[in-house]
Amino acid sequence: MAATAERGGATSLEATPILNPEQMRQIIVSLSGGTRKAKAKEPEVYGGERNKLRQRLAQLIVYYRTVGWQNGHDEVKILHATSLLRDDAGTWITPYAEQRITPTWDNWAGFKAELQRQLGVIDAKGEARIRLKNMKQGKRSVTEYWNEFRLVASEAELDDSTGGELLLGGIIAELQNAWGPSSKEYEDLEALAQWAIRKETKLVTVRHIQGSPSAKNSQRETAIPRSPDGTYRPANNGNQNYGDPMELEATRRRPRFNISREEFQRGIREQLCLKCAQPGHLARSCPKKDGQKLFNAQARSW
Repeated sequence: MAATAERGGATSLEATPILNPEQMRQIIVSLSGGTRKAKAKEPEVYGGERNKLRQRLAQLIVYYRTVGWQNGHDEVKILHATSLLRDDAGTWITPYAEQRITPTWDNWAGFKAELQRQLGVIDAKGEARIRLKNMKQGKRSVTEYWNEFRLVASEAELDDSTGGELLLGGIIAELQNAWGPSSKEYEDLEALAQWAIRKETKLVTVRHIQGSPSAKNSQRETAIPRSPDGTYRPANNGNQNYGDPMELEATRRRPRFNISREEFQRGIREQLCLKCAQPGHLARSCPKKDGQKLFNAQARSW
């Protein structure tokens, strides 16, 4: 009997089931209350702007996937989308919500189709092509420009050749000039955009290096100051005074008059003609004819 009991005890232990990792995971999930779903941000309201309907519908699609309404739940999705309509879109949906007009849809797909027919872009393909032709990068980065370009191009249904020409035509001239000499062939529109993004990054790095303080100081030391007319202009350090502008102009032109330096400075100061010492005109327009010049021992050579 004892042997039988021992055998019976051994048999009961060997019969205990062993759980595999997947079964253990399911037990833990059930005890913890199940898998926690991600929180979804409520979509923005829609006021009836035709150019924004596509983005609003995309927000609704993502929201319904997050909350588990991807399949079915047509009535709930229609009511939720209706609650987000404002302004012109709210005016359109009001008689349907009040049941004064019988809706032409009975499911979510039909509601979306009617919404696009009433408030969507009429000629989406044609308007998208016009937008691409007028789209420019401007002060934006290539990444920002490319994101908008790709969104509009998906409606225009362009081939890669036409899309590449429009993309190149919209980027800044610096990138156009960088692509022109290389004449690199691009496999598709995405490859061309990635080339422009990488090239812009390199150009920004070069501008950063050239615009560093050490580079600016080097350029400032080697630069020769010039006036708009091409004559030499001394650099103005601080508040140092270099004299009257008329005197500087006369000095730069190096006049040759048989007068002393004191007479020259007096003529500049009193605005006299340096040839006849009379006011009202300059030496180059002096009415006095050139005569035989007398030797002046006090005159200095310029």
